[in-house]
Amino acid sequence: MTDQTFPDRIREHYPEGLTGVFAIGGTRTTYVLEQNRQSADPGRINNFAVQGEYLLSRYWDFCKNFYDLGGQNMIITAFSFRGFYNRGAEYAEVVTQEMLRLIGDNAINFYKEEEIDPYFVGIDTLRLLPPDDPAQYVAQQFTEFQQTWNYQPGRRKLIWEIASIPLYSFWEAYRHMSEDESRQLDTELNTLANLEEVNRTLYRHFSRAAYGTDVPMPHFYLGTNKSGDLKWRSPLPLALSGGDYLRMFYTPYPSLFTTRETMQAILENLAFKDRFYSPKTDYSGQYTTDLVQTEYDRVMDLSANPETTLGLSRKVAPVPQPE
Repeated sequence: MTDQTFPDRIREHYPEGLTGVFAIGGTRTTYVLEQNRQSADPGRINNFAVQGEYLLSRYWDFCKNFYDLGGQNMIITAFSFRGFYNRGAEYAEVVTQEMLRLIGDNAINFYKEEEIDPYFVGIDTLRLLPPDDPAQYVAQQFTEFQQTWNYQPGRRKLIWEIASIPLYSFWEAYRHMSEDESRQLDTELNTLANLEEVNRTLYRHFSRAAYGTDVPMPHFYLGTNKSGDLKWRSPLPLALSGGDYLRMFYTPYPSLFTTRETMQAILENLAFKDRFYSPKTDYSGQYTTDLVQTEYDRVMDLSANPETTLGLSRKVAPVPQPE
């Protein structure tokens, strides 16, 4: 008998389907670093269509790394509703049009080749914008795409989170709940034995309403702290799960530079690495005198240096000056 492959081990460990949340950060930086290094003004992007096509290929590489290693469900935050305001009207207009690449021929070919069912969530918020806003057209295109896509059980899922406002999605779900549905949910909640079951039941109900499909509670989150920023940038999965049961990982570089080896290291650590953890009231039996002294010395060295604090903002590396 041959040893199990890594993807087989992952699928066995997560029979419900390994589910990850990904906040892809630093896309403009990725393009600048890879494509504009030799330009007179490297930070200037002259052709956003070229940038969009390039980034799409990087997205597909990123997704394949996860799926090929045994992952089943991806939730990717593609755009925040704040993006319509905090980077100016020009940026909002460009990104609004670029989002349509997610249902273009290139994307459709990728979904079919990798046996992926795509979903677009959070687009309910776009309908709150003025009728002549270009985002209204984008929302309509995504809606029509989902209405015509041939979804099949058992396929991989790729959920694109776009401009979501979770509280609005939950309000909409509640507003459209029939009296019978409300009564059934209330009855079910009253029969549950503990708060864990209450949490899981509410998650199943509202996640199905928000995503349009059943998705396990996410197992991990992968973001970037390339600027020292440790924010959670995926509002809908956070609001649905409360962040429980979730491991968080951050790369110190733009997300799309994540290699397959790094993705595997993350999944290996997530699924199979033993943690220094005690389910008892204390850590009795886990420390020796030497070990606790060594750990104390390490903690004191770290606490004496304010720069060891995670989340401090950083700057790009300065250009070395000649001596």
